[in-house]
Amino acid sequence: KQWYQRRVRGNKLGQSITAAKRSIIATTFSRICIAAPGMLMTPVIMEQLEKRPAFKNMSKLKSCLLQTALVGSFLLAAVPFGCALFAQTQSIAVDDLEDDLKRSILEKDSSLKIVYYNKGL
Repeated sequence: KQWYQRRVRGNKLGQSITAAKRSIIATTFSRICIAAPGMLMTPVIMEQLEKRPAFKNMSKLKSCLLQTALVGSFLLAAVPFGCALFAQTQSIAVDDLEDDLKRSILEKDSSLKIVYYNKGL
């Protein structure tokens, strides 16, 4: 079980498994988006290049280096995109939190409707 700190105006309000689950889902999706272009496009590009006469007699080492360069190029573009998909600080409605945490937050400040947490990497 993973727990994340809840914060409003820098005050720690408690820990929530619900927020941790949302963070894990968002992080997993963004990491898939980071890896997918290189994993999907590199084989397609290599197949097209290997049909050309200049690349037909390419050594395995050169092919490996070219594939590594292609994946690296895709990562250079995909990492900022993947990291920007979800903000580092996420919000969650107090009503969506666990009952005990919701109760303790509302005891401290009954006007709170939304709290914020750091989703991590």
